[in-house]
Amino acid sequence: MQKIPTEIQAARLRLVKKRPYLASAAWALRLVERPGLNTLAVDRWWRLYYDPTIISRWTVEELSGVLYHEIMHLLRDHASRMENFDRYAANIAADAEVNDNLLAEGVCLPKWPGEPVTPARIGQPENLLAEEYYAALEKQAQQPASGQGAPSQAGGDEESGETGNAQPDDPGDGSGSKGKDSDGSESGDGGGSMSPPASDQPSDSFSRSESTSQPPSSPGHGREGGQDGRESGDQAQTPAPGSGRCGSCATGQPEPWEEGPPQDGDGVHQAEAEMIRRDVARQIVEASRSRGNVPGHLARWAEEKLRPKVDWRKELAAAVRHAVADVSGASDYSYARPSRRQGQVGNGKVILPSLRRPVPSVAVVVDTSGSMSDGMLNQALAEVSGILKGLGQRDCVTVLAVDAAVHASKKVFSPRQVQLAGGGGTDMGVGIKAATELRPVPQVCIVITDGETPWPETSPHGMKVIVALVGQGDGPKWAKNIKVEE
Repeated sequence: MQKIPTEIQAARLRLVKKRPYLASAAWALRLVERPGLNTLAVDRWWRLYYDPTIISRWTVEELSGVLYHEIMHLLRDHASRMENFDRYAANIAADAEVNDNLLAEGVCLPKWPGEPVTPARIGQPENLLAEEYYAALEKQAQQPASGQGAPSQAGGDEESGETGNAQPDDPGDGSGSKGKDSDGSESGDGGGSMSPPASDQPSDSFSRSESTSQPPSSPGHGREGGQDGRESGDQAQTPAPGSGRCGSCATGQPEPWEEGPPQDGDGVHQAEAEMIRRDVARQIVEASRSRGNVPGHLARWAEEKLRPKVDWRKELAAAVRHAVADVSGASDYSYARPSRRQGQVGNGKVILPSLRRPVPSVAVVVDTSGSMSDGMLNQALAEVSGILKGLGQRDCVTVLAVDAAVHASKKVFSPRQVQLAGGGGTDMGVGIKAATELRPVPQVCIVITDGETPWPETSPHGMKVIVALVGQGDGPKWAKNIKVEE
């Protein structure tokens, strides 16, 4: 059994005691001792590399903050999100996303000379995603290299010769020669590690020229050149968590100090990592309900993880398109009266079946009860109309206005022809039944409702049902349910 250093045990316990919803992630980390690493780093396989001589120099509170920083990279899956980008700029962007939230919480990280990456230090607003910060860095790099770059641009003084200063030339932390954070003395807290000597500081691949006079790396080719002008990433600088050098947990691209893909349980595979994320998300949601002191960024992340928001217009269009295409493509043989031009077989004594492709008939059941919002109702109707028109639906659509009874049933060609009547109770089962009694029977039925209604126990025979929910209610399990949001 691996012996865990006392410092890391204490830091992990402190983190879990203050934020118990992170327990699954904290205890999932696999520890790997790396003497000479001079700091702490994490790879995309949830392996925590540490130097025993360095962690003993950090307080428990500082080391706990470093663990928190790295776990946020893992939970937000920066490895998958940023793996196709330039690794230096990707790490800067990912650190800006994480540190923005951690510094707002007042998290304490090691106070080493290396400044933390913050949105302000790369000249960007707060509360953006790593991809947005990356795009901003890329845009900065495309500015003319006249030696008069913006003060907030990372590595803006890379050719000024000021290599003796630990701050101006450190795109590893995404900063130029800008001042400290608004947190004052806390600005070093986001760094998460000791900075390496100034001569080993990496240059942002977007804003530097290599010592070999080659052009800057382009996105997706961050491993082509060394970050301090050396030949390759194999001579990479000391990792600096929080300061633009965290390991593949932030970029998805392996570093020289890392091991390969996990074997024999020495790391966490992608499927297991996703299970850990979902478990942490559930714990955060539960803590939000019971304790109420969960940071807002974690609560939003958990909500998105468990209930990702989908563009309801695209989902509704896809559902209708699929249902209509399924019906219109259902060609079959039919004994219906053939065309008089069809040749007779056997002197008219034998009639063979012929292929028929039905034109799908569509019915729209509209909930006109008192709980429905006119704005959402009109919006949903307009979307359905646009979808059907885009599918080339030339036939009219039957619209049924229903609350607890059917008040109107009319074939219309546009939403302006719809007559909405009702305003009483709600029973969409009545509307679906009325749709099945139409002649011909519609192959597709779209129900627009707030969901506050009883539903039939079984689906109607021979008719596909799509429920567009414009309220907080639920649709039947046997139908395709789509949540329409404001």
